[in-house]
Amino acid sequence: MEQGFLLIIAIALAFGVGIMGSKRKIGFGWAFVISLLNVVIGLIVVLCSKKLTPEELAEKERNNE
Repeated sequence: MEQGFLLIIAIALAFGVGIMGSKRKIGFGWAFVISLLNVVIGLIVVLCSKKLTPEELAEKERNNE
């Protein structure tokens, strides 16, 4: 029971880091995968990744529609 709870917390934290990575060059997928391995390392990688420019963000949103 305790391990399942910790797994849910780990996935939620990895999802949060993935959301942060979605507005950066690394993207949601890589940020999420790295954070599943280790949340602290994933957070460091996301924060070191460059932010997308407004033009790149607009293009990304157009492609998702």
